Amino acid sequence: MSIVSLRAILSSAALLSALPATTGAIAQMALPGAVAPAPAGSVAAPVEPGAKPKPRAAVTPVAPKPPSEETIVGRVLYQDGEARGSIELQRRGGALEVARLSLVGDRLTRSGETCRIEVSEPLRLALRQTSSGLRRFEVEFPACPFSFDALDGAILASSDGRACELKQADCRADPNGLWGMGAGELDPKRAEEMLTMRARIEQTVRNDYKALYDKMKSEKAQRKELVREQAGFSARREEICRSYAQEADFGYCALRVTEARALTLGTELANGFKKTAEAGGKKKR
Repeated sequence: MSIVSLRAILSSAALLSALPATTGAIAQMALPGAVAPAPAGSVAAPVEPGAKPKPRAAVTPVAPKPPSEETIVGRVLYQDGEARGSIELQRRGGALEVARLSLVGDRLTRSGETCRIEVSEPLRLALRQTSSGLRRFEVEFPACPFSFDALDGAILASSDGRACELKQADCRADPNGLWGMGAGELDPKRAEEMLTMRARIEQTVRNDYKALYDKMKSEKAQRKELVREQAGFSARREEICRSYAQEADFGYCALRVTEARALTLGTELANGFKKTAEAGGKKKR
């Protein structure tokens, strides 16, 4: 052994002997998939030749939480981001209700002329159970009944794709679509952030769809229905969002609709797939 090597070994030994006893447990970086080392003094169980490792316990998916209703209370939400239609929600006595509603449409007796319906009396809301994971409310408005799913700072309204004909007001109005942030509230500084967020959520949608599809191996009919729903999602989103203000620049409507789809898939992954009627947004203009 050379003198240089011997000195190196002696120096290392001296350094180790100088360390405190507590340094025997040296912190290690936990990497994905890494297995924690056995405690000092423990003896690992012998592995029999040809023995297969035990599979890890499956992680049970947890249903995501729906958006808080507080994100839509006390704000004015605009249909398609335009001033042509607006809704304001409030709480009274703990119950959520429509404080004001404005619908803009076309005159029944004079084609091409616009009309406006203003509702200033509070409208009651009835909460309905759904399998989508979203909170759905039915608006008790006999002249134009519709429902909506509560999203993050927006609502996705539906009247089964049909416009309402209010003959007393000589007006035909369509409440279907996304009601949310107005064009004047869209901040150009947040445009890139919104587009990036949408891309991330779209990846979540793809991952959850694949996981749900793989989970339904023996349920061919449900698999077929899931494929049909997912295949139609992009077209339905385009139909809902094509008229939203500055959609090409911000993608705000598409972001909210994609978030709703991600929540639905996450809920079905946790609770089981159920055939659901697509909520909201179909427009007949």
